[in-house]
Amino acid sequence: MKCLFLAVLIAALAFVPQTTHAEMISTADIVATPKGLVGSGNGALDLRMFTYSGSEIENTAGAFNGDNGNNTLPQGGGTDTHSFVESYVTTAGELKAYYNLNFQPPGSIHEILLFLDLNETGPGEPNNTLVKLDVVLNPTSIQGNPNPSGDVSSAAQAAIDQVYSGGTTIANLKPQPAANLPVTNQGAGFADYAIFTGINPFGLENDDVLLFNISMSRLSDGAEEIFLSGTYSPSDVPVPVPEPSTLVLLVMGLLGLVCYAWRRRS
Repeated sequence: MKCLFLAVLIAALAFVPQTTHAEMISTADIVATPKGLVGSGNGALDLRMFTYSGSEIENTAGAFNGDNGNNTLPQGGGTDTHSFVESYVTTAGELKAYYNLNFQPPGSIHEILLFLDLNETGPGEPNNTLVKLDVVLNPTSIQGNPNPSGDVSSAAQAAIDQVYSGGTTIANLKPQPAANLPVTNQGAGFADYAIFTGINPFGLENDDVLLFNISMSRLSDGAEEIFLSGTYSPSDVPVPVPEPSTLVLLVMGLLGLVCYAWRRRS
């Protein structure tokens, strides 16, 4: 009778919606973005966090004024040796305002989704390696003392270089480095990958500081960009999930082991 009750309970739980992404960012959270993706946002602004342009990256649209982008990513040059170790800092309040600028109703975006645009103009070798990606909440100090409650400049973002102390790591790439990321959409203008972080910006206080640290290596020829999309929400990007029937088979198999162990003890 106990096993029958558990069978019904576990089978029912298999159909309950699960949290797809946790704080650990695994290779399963790095999804190649398909062409023809349909967006649910108004596209008012893509927030450029990391880019290769030497000019100031204002990240402004209408009344929204986000922290400026880090503008020092390498632009390539024909050799398979380019890499970067960079940071971007902002507040949860600014991220909330950004998502509300682009998506309705307000507060509807429940996960920070990073987009990576690989712009390799050479033969497209599959060697682009994401070495590090972590998000730190409320670091005690940050190199250069940027003021995220104000408007952090591109130069101040570029000066951080992942040098900080304290804080809590709330998202972290595992393993490090992740699998190599080959180009899926040649050229700039469309992200090759969407990276789910598991972080709900609306679950944070407005003055919470978020420090994004990203490193890549083995880049060649082109220039990369990491940004938040004002067009595509996390729900717009298809993510493979196990079929309910597969989940049932898995939990029933575990149940069989539990029941067997109970019978052995009785």
